[in-house]
Amino acid sequence: MKFSCPACRRPLLPENLNVQTDLALCKACGQVAKLSELADADFDAAAVSQPPPGVIYSETTGGHVIRATTRHPIAFFLVPFMMVWSGFSLGGIYGSQIWNGRFDLIKSLFGLPFLGGTVLFGSIALMAVCGQVEVRVNGAEGSVFAGVGPFGWRRRFNLDEVDAIEDSATKMNYPGSQGASIVLRGRTVLRFGTNLSESRRYFILNVLRRIKAGRGSIA
Repeated sequence: MKFSCPACRRPLLPENLNVQTDLALCKACGQVAKLSELADADFDAAAVSQPPPGVIYSETTGGHVIRATTRHPIAFFLVPFMMVWSGFSLGGIYGSQIWNGRFDLIKSLFGLPFLGGTVLFGSIALMAVCGQVEVRVNGAEGSVFAGVGPFGWRRRFNLDEVDAIEDSATKMNYPGSQGASIVLRGRTVLRFGTNLSESRRYFILNVLRRIKAGRGSIA
């Protein structure tokens, strides 16, 4: 999360931000401000007032839960493509061996890249059809899940150890990718949400920034 001096509006350097004392110092003009108050101004309140279509947000005594679908029109292309890809490549390489009851090592090794491509594009296609991203925050403890049903990857984070919550461009793009992701930057870097639409990603970004700023309900 980037901060600016409330007096001269110049960017504040990370070494001049003290989370423990909740103070920020501007070396340019000497202004001292509360870090939490600067964080409050660093999110879009209007954006978090109403979740966009495809997003469900709930806040209870157990914490904050945000679920966002990754459905994307690219699925209309990816699903037929996967059927053709898998049918011709895997069917021709491995299906013929099963049909003839004879194992061919050279042919099987040749088919490994096609098998890898099927797994890769198959997972992307599934995410475009029925995938979701789920973010949970309870106090400082948080987790991110991305996948289909119970299958996917999960990463945990601690908001107290997050220095910046950014919307960052991605270097690697693939079918269904939106070209940007949410980045939690601190002791470690957690990047997620590459296949979320811009409105869904923007909503989650600002909810996390508001939680980080110490606000209560966003309703």
